[in-house]
Formats: sequence, structure tokens, C-alpha cells
Amino acid sequence: MVARFPLLPAAAVACAIAALAPSAPPGALALGLLLALGCGALALASADRPRRLGWRAAALTALVVGLRAVVDLTPSFDLRDLPPLAAARGMLAAPLERLLPEPEAGLALGIVLGERASIGPDLRAAFNATGTTHLLAISGYNLTLVAAAAAILTRRLRPALRVSAGLLAVLAYSLVVGLQPSVLRALLMATVGAIAVATGRRGVAANALAAAVALMLALDPAAIGQAGFLLSVAATAGLIVWQRPLAARLAPLPALLSEGLAATLAATLPTLPLIAAIFGRISLVSPLANLVAVPLFAPLLATGALVSAIGAFSIDAARPFAIAAYLCAAALRLTVETFGAVPGAAVRVPDGITSGIAVAALSIAGALAARRAIPAIARALAGRRAALGPSLARLPGSPRARSPHRAGAATARLWSLPLPGPRARRALFAALALVLAVGLGVAASLVAPRSPAIRVLALDVGQGDAFLIETDGKLALVDGGPDPTRLLAQLGSVLAPWQRRIDLLALTHAHLDHGAGLLAALDRYAVGLAIEPVGLNEGPLATEWTARLARSGTARSAVRAGDRIRLGAATLAVLSPDGDPRVDVPSLVLQLERGSFSMLFSGDATEAAQADLLLRPEALATRVYVPPHHGAATPHAAALARAAHPEAAVLSVGALNRYGHPAPETLAALGTVPTYRTDRDGTVEIASDGPSIGIRPHANGLPPPRRGPLPHAPPPR
Repeated sequence: MVARFPLLPAAAVACAIAALAPSAPPGALALGLLLALGCGALALASADRPRRLGWRAAALTALVVGLRAVVDLTPSFDLRDLPPLAAARGMLAAPLERLLPEPEAGLALGIVLGERASIGPDLRAAFNATGTTHLLAISGYNLTLVAAAAAILTRRLRPALRVSAGLLAVLAYSLVVGLQPSVLRALLMATVGAIAVATGRRGVAANALAAAVALMLALDPAAIGQAGFLLSVAATAGLIVWQRPLAARLAPLPALLSEGLAATLAATLPTLPLIAAIFGRISLVSPLANLVAVPLFAPLLATGALVSAIGAFSIDAARPFAIAAYLCAAALRLTVETFGAVPGAAVRVPDGITSGIAVAALSIAGALAARRAIPAIARALAGRRAALGPSLARLPGSPRARSPHRAGAATARLWSLPLPGPRARRALFAALALVLAVGLGVAASLVAPRSPAIRVLALDVGQGDAFLIETDGKLALVDGGPDPTRLLAQLGSVLAPWQRRIDLLALTHAHLDHGAGLLAALDRYAVGLAIEPVGLNEGPLATEWTARLARSGTARSAVRAGDRIRLGAATLAVLSPDGDPRVDVPSLVLQLERGSFSMLFSGDATEAAQADLLLRPEALATRVYVPPHHGAATPHAAALARAAHPEAAVLSVGALNRYGHPAPETLAALGTVPTYRTDRDGTVEIASDGPSIGIRPHANGLPPPRRGPLPHAPPPR
């Protein structure tokens, strides 16, 4: 065993010492010294060179890991926080954030750069339930693809230079994304493998993994207790040990299916006991979910990396690749969410070592049963396919059902035709691609629904306001709600992925429940104009609003009653503030008008501002009415409702909010007016093509916003 895998003893002694280090550092040092002496003695007694080298490596590893158990050499800073690396990561992340909508941008950031902060809790839960969370962690697969890209670019160089270029690319990528356990393990494996290639001694994958484990534990013995390290090593070991035997047993199946299923099972089965022990869950759909999701990983990483690299220099040049990255990310998200929605996709179990041992025993039993069952099933499927062959051949349309002489003559004529040259084939493929693209464009234009003249979406952002206006190809966003992540997810669900510009942002007043999301919109979308009320109230949000506007270079305008802003053929008329000194928090009140359609956005107009508005009640007449302050109690509720005299009302409120919004007196003032509420109806779409108005609740498929670990349940009607 040592002759075949000379680095395996080094990994074994490193694991033994590191496991003892947290509870008994002196004991770990003593064990390290003892194992170093024992391995050294075995090295002296070994007759052949591979064994001597293996035991020497084990002795050195035991000594280093033992000393590291009592000597803390961990740096006090994180490499990710170094200014050059943070700047590089920010430069590479910006194109993905700017060109891709959420949640696809979050997926791309997680897979390309290891930045998972913007992945929403619902999508994260779906990845957990399907056992596909490993796709969001930078691992050996990422580094393999980076090394492959470097090899392609340097294919004309000498082997040693190609290896060096690949190592430099992998090292640079690892430093940018951060040296997490999976990244460090993969980096060390790549280094060992590259050195083997450069010296002409290609080591097996098991030796590379053993070297990586030994080196990682020598650098940080505490890694033995980290979930990322354990899962990464277990999955890699499973691929090394089981992938080929499983693929051989699944050989009767189609090659693509057998290879994919073998890799999925080999990587998944060793991690099941660890996931059960650490996280207290088991995914029952993990093999199938991974079988579909894993092939989407490489295209998403490749296209996302192109967006980052090209977009760092030219956003416009990266746009075509952004569409491709979006399609890959959307396919991955759809796959994970579909499998995650399967009833019983994940089963909760008590966490701890007992569950791990139980799941390991069940996995072994299942593997032994599958060892007999899978080949039999595969042979049965292959036999069934072979049995159907003669029947299919007798069908009228089957080539084998035709006259053999006619078929032979046709084949001869076909093979006698001269094959086109490379240039002709490229021209033919280009022409076919052009025809296909034009055909798809024409078909899309014929089947795509015609956009209404004006569309307003009351976005379900929880306890806050966010209204998206779309008319004549122009977009306006009135407020952004309290949660930037939620707003970006809402915008991503209702806008086309290539719509990355918002023509108008309106901050009604500088309170978090109205303006926090707008800060994210400024970062992620190109904005034409930002408006705010004259006398914007001071505070942290107003300060950050000013800073973000300056940083993005967005034009800014403070507006008052009487101002009008054009949005295509529509107009936003400003009704408030009007300079009344009694109004301590000026808030925009906007009237949207296009043809016969009108909608009144009351913002958080104070009681004094409401009284000022009622001095000209005819100006408040509207077809769709948004009461002030999420429907809060106000003595002017009935008068405002009478002045507006709407056909419908919309309230943007959070489910079970602590403020009691909307107040009973506001609902009573609306009387029989059809009233839509985001806490019950989700995102509400108001669309008009002229005299008629269509209102559609639940206009997108997003679940309700979360507060804490669980989503709010809507109150009973």
C-alpha cells in the first residue's frame, strides 16, 4: 500500500494528530513526536525508495503537525481583506452585478468568485435541500477549469511553461476568491499534480489528495473540524475510489447518463454521513438533482468568468456573454428550485455523531444492495431497448424497413458526394445559425404578448413601498422598500434580463422602509435621473443616498409641488411638498398620468401635508389610489378617499407588521373600492391600454418576504 500510495501515511498521521489537537494540545505534540520517531524508523528499515520517501514524508508531517498543535502561527489578518485582492475582487464582481439580474447575479457571483452574500434565503434553502450547495463553493472543479483555460491559451509553449502558466493562473484565482479549505485543498492538489507533470512523474490522484490533506493540516490543524474541509476531502476521495467502478457497473446505460450518475453517486455518498452529523439533514433528491445541475456548472463558470474579465474593461463588450451567463444561471436556479420543491426532498435528522454513524451504515447497506441491483436494471433496460429494435425497424418510416437495394444505392450516392472544405462548412454553419437566430426572433415577436401602454407593479417588498412604472420602454422606480436583496429579486423577476437601466428613481423621503432598496438599485442599474423632495430630511439614509448618487454620477433633482417629469408619453406630476413649514418630514406625493389612466402615490405624507393636499381636492382625483403611509390611521382618511374617488386601491404592507397597517379606519374609508394588499396578494400588477384597467395579484412567483428564519404567513381574510 505504501509503495503504491507513498503519501497516504503522511495524511493519516496528520489526521490523527489534528483530531487530538483541539482537546489536548500537549498530547497532540507528544503523539506527533512519537509518530515521527516511528515513521522515521520505518523509513530507515524500508528497502525501496518509494517506501523510504513515503515514511520520511510521514515523519516530517507528524513533527510539523505536532508542533503546530501548540504553536499558533495563524496570521491575524485574512488574505481576502488585503486591499489589492479586495480591489481585484470588486472589479471582477461589478460586471456581474451590473449586467445580470437577481437572483441569477448572486448565483454567478457565488460560482465565479465565491461571493454568496446576495443569494436569498429561499434559494439557499433549495440548494441545501437538494444537496447541491457544493456548487456554490469554490472547489477543485473551478480550479480545474481555470487551469484548462490557461493550458488552452498557452498550448504552443513548452510543457514546463504551460504547467507554470497554469499554476500561476490557479494561484491568482485562488488568492482572489480566498483560500477557503476547499480552495486550499484544490490548490495544493493542483500544485502537486503540476510538479509531477513537470518532472515527468505523474502521481495518481490519491497521492495528490493525501499530499493536500497533509499540507493543509500542517498549515492549520484546526481544519480537521471544519465542515468545508471534511466535505471537500470526502467528496474528492469518493470520486477517486468509486467513480470508475460505478461507471463500469452502469456501462449498459447510455454513456452520458452512466458517467454523470457515477460521478454524482461517488461524490455524494461519502458526504451523506457528514451532512447528517453536522447539519442534521439528508437530501433524498441529491443524486438526481446533481445529475442535472452539475453539467450546468461549467458553462455558468465559463460565461460568468468572461463577463467578469471582459466587463472589467468594457461593460458593453460583456453584454452578449451576460445573456449567456444569465441563461445558464436561470437553468441552474430552475433545476434547484424544482427539485427542492419535491415533497420530502430533504429529511431532518438529529445532528451529531450518532446520526452520522447511522447514515453511514445505511449508505453502506444501500451501496451493497445497489451493487447487485443496478447492473441488473441496466441490463434489463439495455435488453428492452434491443428487443424493441426489430419492431422499430419494421415501422414504415424506419430506414431498415425500406428496400435494402434502394437504401444501399442511396448510401452509395451519399458517400460519393464530395465533402465541403473547412471554409465551406464554417460558412454553412454560420448561415444556419443566422437563419435560426432570425427565425427565433421572428417567432418570439409573433408569440410575445404585446406590452400594455402603461404598467405599474406594486412590488412585494414587505413593510415598505416600491412601485415600478413601465411605459413606452421607459422605467421608473418610486421607492425601493427596506431590503435591497428583496428589491433586486423583485426587479429580476419582473424585468427582462437585458433591462439594466432605470430611467427615473424617486425617493419620496429618507426613511429606510422606502429608500434602502434604492441604494442597491443605484449600484446594480444604470440610472438616468434621481429625484427627491425639496428639503429631504437628514439622516443616515440621506447621507448614503447622496454618496451613492455622487459615486455613480447619476443626475439628481430636488422637486416640489408643481413640477412635472416626463416618462415617455406619461407624466409624473408632483403634488407635494409645497413648502409648508408645518411639515417636518417632506414626502413626495406623485400623480402618474397617461391618457385616461392615472395613479396617485401618496408616499408618507404627514397629516399636515394631507391637509394641504385637501385644499385642492380636484387634483387628487385618480383611477388607482395608494393611501399614505401604508394605510396608517389618519383623521383625513375618509376625505382623501372621497377626493381620490378611485376605481381601485393598492396598499404596500408587510404581513403581520407590528404597526397594524393598514388601519381599520383606512379600510373603512375605502369602503367598497377593490383594495389590493401586498401582504395578501403579493406583487400586484396594474396595466392599462386605454379606458380599461387590468389588475393582477401575485404577478410573479416569488415567495413572501422573510423576517428571521421563516416567511410570514398572510393573515386570514
